[in-house]
Amino acid sequence: MIPALRVRRLFCAVEEYQGVDVFLSVVEPWLDEHAEVVREALSPLAVFGGWKRTEYEFGDPLETAYALSRVSDALIYKLQPLLPPGSETPWAHDIHEPERWPHINRDQYLTAFARLGMAPIGNIAFEPFFHEVVHVEQDEHPQAPIEITGTVWPGLMFGELLFSRTGVTVRAGTRHLVAGIADKSLLHDVFMRRYRETFDGSLGWGHNSQWKTDFRRDYLTDAAFHFDVDEDLDSDRSILGEPRMLTLSERSDLVQYRCLTRPLQDPAAWDSACPGGRLMVSRRPS
Repeated sequence: MIPALRVRRLFCAVEEYQGVDVFLSVVEPWLDEHAEVVREALSPLAVFGGWKRTEYEFGDPLETAYALSRVSDALIYKLQPLLPPGSETPWAHDIHEPERWPHINRDQYLTAFARLGMAPIGNIAFEPFFHEVVHVEQDEHPQAPIEITGTVWPGLMFGELLFSRTGVTVRAGTRHLVAGIADKSLLHDVFMRRYRETFDGSLGWGHNSQWKTDFRRDYLTDAAFHFDVDEDLDSDRSILGEPRMLTLSERSDLVQYRCLTRPLQDPAAWDSACPGGRLMVSRRPS
């Protein structure tokens, strides 16, 4: 069986589990049988520039990584806060009914993904490459920098590849992040979150077609952060050749944060606010 199908079966088993310990009953036995094969299948993705799709092949490394990212999202779901009162139920929630998913604790989660070659990101200063904003406490000073105030779930690296960002609560001035936007706007290139609406390429597709979604690849090298490396370079024009409505700064935030972070300069551009191209930020964390 190809690795992508092995991971898909794990996701379905987690999704359908109704017992009291999904780690001991489902995840650990699966790892005993499949971890080595899946880790080897993902290994070409671990180094920036180490793999590129030249022609489509069902269940290739990007599809395998995507399937595993869905397993990760399912396992960390119950670690997250609920949707704010009065929120509309996200489309992805209606489709997958995630409140039925089982709970796993932080140590079990890290143990499982360590067997697949992943390493935790650790405690570092805020950086959108590494951190997903779960909640913003608005600082009274607009220029106040982004400061992490708590960790909700751990993030993971697979060599130089970012597998998943650490979920964090932060305090920041409005010059950097605006509460109600940076922590509530649509989160792109993410399968599922408990606390906000998300969107990835799987939504709206059938039982099999949804798994042809590619994993978004972000890399950290000695020289730079590399975002969304399988996309074309960012441009002032859309794929239809029309001028982009978002400013360069707004497009940069969308690629790095995967969501809007502040009010748009042109409110009419809200409906077109989605990541539109590859971006490289040539700097490293201190």
